[in-house]
Amino acid sequence: MIETVEPVEVTEVRPGVRIADFGRTVAGWTALTVSAPAGTTISLTHGETVADGNVAAWNVHVDGDRIQRDEYIAAGTGAETWESRFSYKGFRYVQVEGADAEVRMRVVNSDVASVTDFASSQAPYEQFERAMRRTVLSNLHGIPTDTPYFEKNGWTGDAQVGTPTMLATLDLARFFTKWLGDIRDSQADSGQLPVIVPTSGWGFTDLSPATEWPTVYPFLLREMYRWYGDERLLREHWDSLTRYLAWELDRVEDGLSVSVLGDWLPPGFGDGPAPEDRRLTGTAYLYRAVVVAAEIGEVIGRPNDYRKAAADLADGLNRAFLDREAGRYRSDDDPDYRQTSNAVPLAFGIVPDDMVSKVAAGLAADVKARGFHLNTGCLGVGVLLPVLTAHGYGDVATKVALQRSYPSWGYWFDLGADTMWEKWEDDSRSRNHYFQGTVVQWIFENVAGLRVIDAGCERIVVRPDARDEVDSASIRTETIRGPVSVSWKRTGRVLELAVQVPVGTTAEVQVPSARAADVEAVPRSFAGTPTYDEGYTVYTVGAGQWAFTSRSAW
Repeated sequence: MIETVEPVEVTEVRPGVRIADFGRTVAGWTALTVSAPAGTTISLTHGETVADGNVAAWNVHVDGDRIQRDEYIAAGTGAETWESRFSYKGFRYVQVEGADAEVRMRVVNSDVASVTDFASSQAPYEQFERAMRRTVLSNLHGIPTDTPYFEKNGWTGDAQVGTPTMLATLDLARFFTKWLGDIRDSQADSGQLPVIVPTSGWGFTDLSPATEWPTVYPFLLREMYRWYGDERLLREHWDSLTRYLAWELDRVEDGLSVSVLGDWLPPGFGDGPAPEDRRLTGTAYLYRAVVVAAEIGEVIGRPNDYRKAAADLADGLNRAFLDREAGRYRSDDDPDYRQTSNAVPLAFGIVPDDMVSKVAAGLAADVKARGFHLNTGCLGVGVLLPVLTAHGYGDVATKVALQRSYPSWGYWFDLGADTMWEKWEDDSRSRNHYFQGTVVQWIFENVAGLRVIDAGCERIVVRPDARDEVDSASIRTETIRGPVSVSWKRTGRVLELAVQVPVGTTAEVQVPSARAADVEAVPRSFAGTPTYDEGYTVYTVGAGQWAFTSRSAW
């Protein structure tokens, strides 16, 4: 139990029925205090929304509302206090029936420390960061779950897309080390991994294979090394990892990976995947998986052929889906433009060099044509804004991020959200679901400008390249080498950038500027001679406190 919260409002909706609103959506349970005659049954129904005078507690997987309801039978001994420590729920509201009673919210999640503080002059960015943090915490219960309200399952695809944001926000070294062990323990003799870890069997049934989900295994190992720099995990999991990838590569057909899930819950597609050919995203995620496996092998000195496998997968994907004349990826299943189908190949480095600018321009054009709206599900949402920004369309990415109409994060928050939702629609069944909230990774890396590159923060890049509509931003992160911080503010055309680099870390600081002569570095004597590259004056610096002033930033 992490925190106790009192109701912000208690409303009697009809005689004998009261609803307590705790003002926030969390995972946890209720502490009940009641004085009632012996045998009196007090019912506590938990839910994230209220409809028609009742707390909504339906669940498609369990009949009725029992999974979200507790019942306590009074002993009749005076004031009695009870809480259901054996069962947590996802909720904001509690419906109390049977007797007058006091209720308090117990916030419950795995005990992990926060490592990052973020602030910005753009209030929605702070709002999104707080909401994502709360959503992630609500889904940490020994495993990373999908929702505390419905399944409470360890869906590997959710963790796949959420891992970078999660590791940038919280200390998850022990948490994910444990879950990586769960992944290994769930592996079948064939090498196959389930889409749910741990699984009761569902994760190996009709929802598998779904390449975009269990390829979290190599990706999470690589991300753990990026943040914590510990080679032991890589060595411990190498044999299981190679068995899994052998299984995946063995079922590649015509250069493509077959997948059954795809880009889950894009706007307008109900409760399922986007309409494009799922072999596109499946092959792209398998490509990234073998690339990071090759990197892991290089770190621990284990020879492998994964880079050749990656090249073959990229060739297969490009042959099947890249329309060179149109400059876009498409599939016969859906002739419409799908942002995920184009953003993912760009993000993973699959697009041929001579087509990169054309594919990126087409992606930006589609976003503009939709009135600066996304049409991505969980696989595309986390890469869309970084890809746009990386290819010179940071202004387009910003308009998407700050959008207030459907589909957008702003749309949710205008409807009263305080956490990230599962679906873009206003009838989202789960309102505490982190896989669509990965905009926060872009906020950290592109707005605040801090990017951890490798080997336990041995290298970092500072590059605030999404500065439209923002006057200031700051981020401070506790790493295994010590605190890293980036803070910048802009006044007119002058930008002041401050960077703290810990011992053992090298930072490449890219200062926005029209030319190198417009930038002053303090202390100048240790900053070295900068280089200039397309709107940024670039310094390479070591440990210390650094200050840069650019007189031609925009």
